[in-house]
Amino acid sequence: MSRILLINQGHTDNLGDQAIDAVLSGFLRMQGMDVISVPYEEYVEDRVQFGFDGKHVLPRAARHLTALMDHWHRTRIRHILNQTEHISAAVIGGGELLAISHRGFASAFPIWCSELKARGIPVAVTGVSGDFVAGRLAQRFAHALHDCSYVSVRDHKTERIMHNEYGVQAAYHPDVVFSYTRLFPESVQTRPRDINLCIPVRFNAAMAESMGLNDERAYIDYLARTLPHGTGDAAVLVASTVSSEIYPEHVAQELCARGLDASSRTSLTLTSFIDMLNRTRFLLSVRMHACILGLQYGCDVHAIPYREKLAVFSKEYGSSTDVARVADASYAGLEALAAALEVR
Repeated sequence: MSRILLINQGHTDNLGDQAIDAVLSGFLRMQGMDVISVPYEEYVEDRVQFGFDGKHVLPRAARHLTALMDHWHRTRIRHILNQTEHISAAVIGGGELLAISHRGFASAFPIWCSELKARGIPVAVTGVSGDFVAGRLAQRFAHALHDCSYVSVRDHKTERIMHNEYGVQAAYHPDVVFSYTRLFPESVQTRPRDINLCIPVRFNAAMAESMGLNDERAYIDYLARTLPHGTGDAAVLVASTVSSEIYPEHVAQELCARGLDASSRTSLTLTSFIDMLNRTRFLLSVRMHACILGLQYGCDVHAIPYREKLAVFSKEYGSSTDVARVADASYAGLEALAAALEVR
């Protein structure tokens, strides 16, 4: 039996990351592989904390010290590999793991690749996305990617970066989470559609720039205008795909002040979130994986386009998409990954 080291962010409280891990680990086990899931990166704020530094300014500053980040990652990764018995291959993916602008991630990828290569373990990268910033980190990414036996990406922008900046011919397949209901068909249930679901994030500068919203008041006004709120409409439930997030409570209060029947729900698990999607009529979300799952569970999905990937999602998928066709293409990506692992 092949033993696969699956490297991603499924250990976090982000339900999108957990869905990625569930799909990849579930599919590989269906192929008869033994899967060991480990963290791609552990946040600096979780490693070093100071009582006087409530906003974690010092740990966040450490992200920009490449030598320190490399040391931390190499120590952690070597410990994981030394504690893990024979590994046939490693899979890195999916999600936004190749983001050079995220300094912790930017250090993690080349360290993982170099340590795995030193042990003769082939590396497959699947379903990832990222950005590009010219310089030394980009050179390290290029070197690491050329050491990988297989690379696939989840969007065409990253596909172009791979080709034009790194000289890598990456395969393109839709996000692996589009395969969620293929792997877990029992999670699809026929329920009354009695929820209009809102998944916000805190107002930030990117929203001001990309959507022309001056402040949080304008942002909440936008949410209130977009959500259905006519006579007889379902109540609004405000939630988050990050289980530790409490911002939905504030948004629900503000929506109530604007005349909507709104409440909040926090501390969700992936299972309870999917249960809500089975009951959701209209989904307004700033989280891409909430949108991806919403399409599969029959929701009327509206992505809040404050980031490029959400604007692209609205353009390429939207609520009228043939979800089965996209799921087929996503599942084909999983099959291509399995084929790449089998030939090692």
